[in-house]
Amino acid sequence: MSEVIAYADESGVTAGSACYTIGVLNVPSAYLDTFETNVAEILERNGIRGEAKWQKVRKSAGQVNACIELLKLVLSGPCSFHCIAVEKSKFRRWQTDEETAFFMTYNFLLSNSCRGPAAKVDVKMDQKSTSYAKQDEVVHIITNHMLAKIRSVSSVNTLEMVDSKDHLPLQVVDMLTGAVNCGYLQYLDPSAPMAPAKRLACKRMAALLGFTDMASDTYPNDDFNIWHFPVETRAKPRTEEVTPKMSVSTVSRSQYDAFVEKAKSPAT
Repeated sequence: MSEVIAYADESGVTAGSACYTIGVLNVPSAYLDTFETNVAEILERNGIRGEAKWQKVRKSAGQVNACIELLKLVLSGPCSFHCIAVEKSKFRRWQTDEETAFFMTYNFLLSNSCRGPAAKVDVKMDQKSTSYAKQDEVVHIITNHMLAKIRSVSSVNTLEMVDSKDHLPLQVVDMLTGAVNCGYLQYLDPSAPMAPAKRLACKRMAALLGFTDMASDTYPNDDFNIWHFPVETRAKPRTEEVTPKMSVSTVSRSQYDAFVEKAKSPAT
């Protein structure tokens, strides 16, 4: 049985956001060194200093291009990305117990993303404060129970919370998950403030996936899957096939500046 490392992170869980998204990036263990080398080169080439985070995508073409190139890297290699985007107002459990609701969707996503590789999976979750000190152990146990229930040959071997500063793949998950959440938020709350760099990154990443925009969910897809939750939010605003268009280019400084200026102009 193959070995896979699953890196998991979330975006949008803070108060005020209409949605949150949890993402998981599956990296075959044998490919990890190559993947990390490629990620480091992309970040250096685009002038990303320190930890790469979607929150930092604010005011440069380099930040936008890092998002585009990281998505291309994931789409062109043996990795897979899975995420669950949750509309908070439609998720009844969220209204009564946010932490329980959050980890419920975490388990749904992990069990769904782990069953595909037919592998022993080591899960590395970005550190998160919880009311229960052993929450990671609970997630581990419940995910394996869910995998056994569907008779999957895959299983979670280990699960631990780690610092994303020490794991480049977690930083990639942060960027991809942030973009999906931002795209969905633009649909749910068009008035939500968003930096022009984020808007441009979402636009280019959607084009790269062959999407209308980043608000789409996907048909079941083993390589790049976006799952809108709960069930009544499926296919809203639409469901699309992932049809990668690797010819989508990065942006020049002048293209970025022109986009920012256009964003500043009043609608006509």
